[in-house]
Amino acid sequence: MNTPSSGRLPASVYRRRRITVGVIALLVIALVVWGITAGLKALGGEGEQEPKSQPPVAKESPSAEPSEEPEEDRRQGQCAANQIKVTASTDSDNYGPEQNPVLILTVENISDEECELNVGTGEQEFLITSGSDRIFSTVDCAANAEDIWLKFAPGHKETARFNWSRVRSSPGCKAVDVQPRPGTYVFTAKLGEVESDPTRFNLT
Repeated sequence: MNTPSSGRLPASVYRRRRITVGVIALLVIALVVWGITAGLKALGGEGEQEPKSQPPVAKESPSAEPSEEPEEDRRQGQCAANQIKVTASTDSDNYGPEQNPVLILTVENISDEECELNVGTGEQEFLITSGSDRIFSTVDCAANAEDIWLKFAPGHKETARFNWSRVRSSPGCKAVDVQPRPGTYVFTAKLGEVESDPTRFNLT
């Protein structure tokens, strides 16, 4: 067997050593990866699993869930009934045969705080009566009612006017043949659940 004169080992020996070192390195990496994975499982990090010792979370009963309320009830700063005043008036006390009464609804914030109020046509009512006889109401034939929210500073007023053409109406917008006769009539204005004091006027 020939021995290298330089004292170096054959190249095949070095290749075997490099292969052995590579295998050992792979084993070390595999052990490190296994250790990290095992640590994640122990901490509950894999799959976001909850510790088995944790008690189950109690679910709220249906009665504890918030109820679905109308949008107007959820509004912050909405005017309360005792914060506003509704007034009914007319542009005259007496109307001749060719004159149509102008009915006026006025709403005022009588509180010391600013609040928001729905003054839309869906909240307004102009009601005319004569004794116990219901003559006319704007809600009988109301169509395309809308909401209009306005901010009312303390003392702020808004008005709405309605020109009454001296006709009767009935719920459901049913036709009425009999027309109002000369006499004394009462006008009451309403905005939502707030109602005005009645005011009187005369038709001649």
